[in-house]
Amino acid sequence: MRATWLSFKFASLSQSSTAARLKMPLLIVLTTTLMLCDDFLQQLYSSANHAQLEGSYVAAILLVNICLWFSGQRWLVWLLVGMFALMQLLQLSHISFTGEPLTPYDISKLFAEREEIGVATVHAAPHHWPVLVVWALPWGLTLWLFQRYLQPRPWPLALGCSLVVLLALASKPNRATYRDMIFFMPGPTRSSLHNSLNAFSYWAVRMAFRHQTVQLPEFQPYRLQQLPVADVDNLVLLITDSVRYDRLQLAGGERETTPQLQLLLQRGELQARQGLAASVATGASLPLLLNSVREPGNLVALESGVANLFAQARRAGFKTFWLSTQESKMLNGLGVEHVDVVVTREDEPLDLAQQGDRLVLEWLQEYSLAEKNLIAVHVRSAHIPYQAAYRHERQRYHRWPDDQGDSAQRDSNAYDNALLYLDQLAADIYRWSQQLPGRTAWVMTSDHGQMLGEQGRWGHNRLTPMVASVPVLAAGAQADSLPAGLMSHYQLSKWLLQRLGAQLHNPNEVAGVHYFQSEKLYQDNLYRMVLSQPDGVYFCQPSLISRYPDETACEQTERVWPEELNASLQ
Repeated sequence: MRATWLSFKFASLSQSSTAARLKMPLLIVLTTTLMLCDDFLQQLYSSANHAQLEGSYVAAILLVNICLWFSGQRWLVWLLVGMFALMQLLQLSHISFTGEPLTPYDISKLFAEREEIGVATVHAAPHHWPVLVVWALPWGLTLWLFQRYLQPRPWPLALGCSLVVLLALASKPNRATYRDMIFFMPGPTRSSLHNSLNAFSYWAVRMAFRHQTVQLPEFQPYRLQQLPVADVDNLVLLITDSVRYDRLQLAGGERETTPQLQLLLQRGELQARQGLAASVATGASLPLLLNSVREPGNLVALESGVANLFAQARRAGFKTFWLSTQESKMLNGLGVEHVDVVVTREDEPLDLAQQGDRLVLEWLQEYSLAEKNLIAVHVRSAHIPYQAAYRHERQRYHRWPDDQGDSAQRDSNAYDNALLYLDQLAADIYRWSQQLPGRTAWVMTSDHGQMLGEQGRWGHNRLTPMVASVPVLAAGAQADSLPAGLMSHYQLSKWLLQRLGAQLHNPNEVAGVHYFQSEKLYQDNLYRMVLSQPDGVYFCQPSLISRYPDETACEQTERVWPEELNASLQ
């Protein structure tokens, strides 16, 4: 009897000892798996996440987990896992919404453009709520496992493992002190945690809460030659937000998104061109457009305002107007000191909330004009959330359902509805302009284009051809003088300067070479060289201002817009 009891006790102890030996390896494997599985959970509902397992990176995360378990330090676990979890919340949300991983620039925008991002987040939340589930499950369970099963360790082992974790954590920020941003840009097929560590490390070391300095390239100075004012008494410049040229009916789009402008085109009143935006974001594109700046990093031309449109208009005797349904901060860098009448969103917030962008038609009637006028109108119509553009006249402009189908289809339909709304507004502004005394030129472009679900990507702030694509439209006086072919914002600015009585001489200009820039004009900004050639338009690989001129950037090119660019070339 006693021998049987001893046998049972020995077997129980043996099983307990085996379980104890297996417990730690199982916990290590489990927390390692949890730290890597959020990508694959997201892939269950979204095609935007392209992460794959990398053997070397799995080994690195495994080593970190081994050290965390053998450190026995709860403060270290909460610091590291909590930081990883916060980064992943932002990373997975960004992938879900835009279809691409975070870059250091995107992180800096979280602080600089809080209100804009907040509006977009509130709008997108009902469509992207699963991201909270795929984030909370693995990271919440990881913290619970460490909290439940982490045991104190002897101090030599705890100290050694803690140092390994801290050194591993510091390795990427240390690398950011001597490598440029190219090495920290995300790779779509990498683990999103890997991308997060890269992007946040570079941001924390090189960009956080500071203005970045960079050795700027040197350019020859611009020169402005005064000429007799062209046959224009009034120049009306309509700048829209987020309008992509190839989405418009008049550019061959599948839907009747621009019936009013299409009618003007058919009558021969309207000239339409494929445009190239100066930048991916409004805050950068507007200063480049209105200051007629071509080259990336040419802050001398930008800050001096040597070719500023408002300044030239004043010199030529024009009264100048800036009528915008967006915030007054958009005036930064536009030469507001040369604007006679400024009206922005802050001036009439209640009326704007009730009427939307069509309030500008009242503004145009309200202010007295001079003999000559430059009137810049800046509207938001096609900006996300797209439904906001036509919510005041939903019955009229709700042509495609924005409340049926999946989120991608709803957003795509809402964007086209917003274009339909904008088409009517643009046509009404044109008709108003043609009633003015004297000769009036009406011009329309957009600050940047928009990604609309291509490969799961949405929004802008990306150096893609979809974001670069904008319309350049002209009607009324001097419309026939609009150059044929691709028109960059810089070329449009030069054309506008000529209407205002000035010729811009830029010794840095190279025929057929254009630039499409990211949004950080005063930092080491990313840009792409764009080549306009007889057989199409080519986008070179992204490069940095600190590398300008980058002779390797155009070794590989992306061919876009290979078809005939617009009706004038047919």
